[in-house]
Amino acid sequence: MLLIFLGMAVVILSVWTFSNTESLLMLPLTTPDQFLSGMPFITFSIPGKDVILIQPSSTILVYLLGLIMIAIGVYFLVTKKNQQSRYYWAIGLILWGISAIVAGTSYQAFGYELKCRGLEHCLFTSNFELAYMLITAFCINFLVAATGYTSTGVIGRQRLKKFALIDSAAYSVYMFVGAVTPVKFLISYEGFMSFIGANFLIMFVLNILHYKKHKDNLNRNLIYIWIGFLIVNIGYFVFLLGDIGGNLYQNYGVWFNENDALHVLLILWSCLILVLLRKDLSDKGNLSPIHNSKNA
Repeated sequence: MLLIFLGMAVVILSVWTFSNTESLLMLPLTTPDQFLSGMPFITFSIPGKDVILIQPSSTILVYLLGLIMIAIGVYFLVTKKNQQSRYYWAIGLILWGISAIVAGTSYQAFGYELKCRGLEHCLFTSNFELAYMLITAFCINFLVAATGYTSTGVIGRQRLKKFALIDSAAYSVYMFVGAVTPVKFLISYEGFMSFIGANFLIMFVLNILHYKKHKDNLNRNLIYIWIGFLIVNIGYFVFLLGDIGGNLYQNYGVWFNENDALHVLLILWSCLILVLLRKDLSDKGNLSPIHNSKNA
């Protein structure tokens, strides 16, 4: 596990160091003034310069989401005992929380400073956003590995762990090529979901198959969790495609866009995870107990 964490750190640092995304501009071309004109922001002074913080309320929501996910992950880690499923879910949720904070630093909070400050036109992305997608991909694959302990037997468990490792390595290469070349689609959220979206389907199908066979509470609850995640994403696209956030801001001066809707729904979804998995999350199937997490 230490080698896995080291590998993740090396990948993130490599993408951060060698990325060439400064050549990719936000489209349509957007000047720093135009960027700020479409959102609330505050300016505060630190020694030697003024710093612009964009979308203050959105920043609070996304950072809150990150802290809640980390807290739930820590709870699963503290209560894992010999259950590897709780261990992998714990690491996955902690990473998901970290990724939310990293994302909020660029998409919200310091987006102007990272993508617009001192430039004629704002950039398409930043290294924080690349790191966010990498960390999220790693966290999802930890959940895939956990599914091997909750919804398959020994052979399925080993296959899922190998798949999670290979998939993480493949996405690392995918992201590195996209960042260095650079190719906008590969480093976009759409490119991320095109690569990693199948992982959610794999977990969902395995939960359904195990529940059909064993009628256990755990896999029933996992099915509810992934249905809830689907509802979260539907809510996001309803807000986005209906331009509900834009109408609220233009007509009422209320800033609550599709990302805010997503983060509120994800906070509720995080609470659902805690409620449904707090007691039932444990290893299932014909599994040999593993008493030392370093063997996982």
